[in-house]
Amino acid sequence: MTETGLWISDVNHSYEGKQVLHGVNFNVPAGKVVALLGPSGCGKSTILRAIAGLIVPDQGRITLDGRDLTRVAVRDRKLGMVFQNFALFSHMTVAENIAYGLAGLPKAERVARVERLLDLVRLRPFAARFPPRLSGGQQQRVAVARALATDPAALLMDEPFGALDRALRSELQAELVRMQEDVGITTVMVTHDQEEAQAVAEQLVVMNEGRVEQVGSPEEIYDNPASLFVNGFIGHANRIPATVTGPSRLKARDETELGFNRALNFRPGSEIVVTCRPEDLALSTRPEQGAFAARFDRAVMMGPLLNIEATLPEGSQFKAQVPRDGTARPDRGQTIWLRPNPARLQVFPAPQA
Repeated sequence: MTETGLWISDVNHSYEGKQVLHGVNFNVPAGKVVALLGPSGCGKSTILRAIAGLIVPDQGRITLDGRDLTRVAVRDRKLGMVFQNFALFSHMTVAENIAYGLAGLPKAERVARVERLLDLVRLRPFAARFPPRLSGGQQQRVAVARALATDPAALLMDEPFGALDRALRSELQAELVRMQEDVGITTVMVTHDQEEAQAVAEQLVVMNEGRVEQVGSPEEIYDNPASLFVNGFIGHANRIPATVTGPSRLKARDETELGFNRALNFRPGSEIVVTCRPEDLALSTRPEQGAFAARFDRAVMMGPLLNIEATLPEGSQFKAQVPRDGTARPDRGQTIWLRPNPARLQVFPAPQA
């Protein structure tokens, strides 16, 4: 049976003797959007370049719907590409930009395809405009339509919203999701913005130092990170150095006993790092069992929520997010107690010095 979708298998690559990709493996299911996510220099753009054919990996295979693309020329890969800077032709109208790659088609078919794509990206009223007279969001939609015009087998997007302001990015992310639902094309998007990746992609590939740390849905990766790196990269995670004291018992450095609602895969005495999300902390102005003391620094109102910033005795910064209703705002410098939800704690081995 032919494997559908895009498959990246055991890909290694080096630049000037330095290995930048280490056995990268993941697949993009046919018709789905997958985001490659990670810090600068993690290898995500190198993988995208390998898929596009701009580089040939030292080892490994890249296949699309069963076809081996590893050493196929760029022009023969049948891929669409959307760049961060849009790369539109300023002397061509919107319609002419979209039609740029369709010169070999009969005129009637070319016109019909351009009109269909103008409707898809909601730009039919702007068909005769030139790119400099469009907003950034409109230019990005033209770039997407042009990439889709040749009916590519897959779509590659390199930081597609990086040049736009935050409000416009949110709008375009929603537009991309809508278009993807209409077109159903296999899509790989590179981004360093975790919120963008979670808003658009059905699956995330989190990379670090040329390796894949974890592959999964946004929910899986947020709720069950595979490593301390993923835990800290996807969303904010407070860290508590602790020691294992029993099968499901932990003790923080300030001697606070932390409950844990499942068995620990660590021996008693093991040094670990406990993490908890800001939304998984309850705030109190009085000591409570399972809560640790902190100095209140400030609170920022975010609609119905309060974002609390506090400092632990050893100097660690902590963040909590609590409902604003019924929460008395402490005074700056006041001692508060933060109680983690035992069901939401994550535990990882302490990093090696």
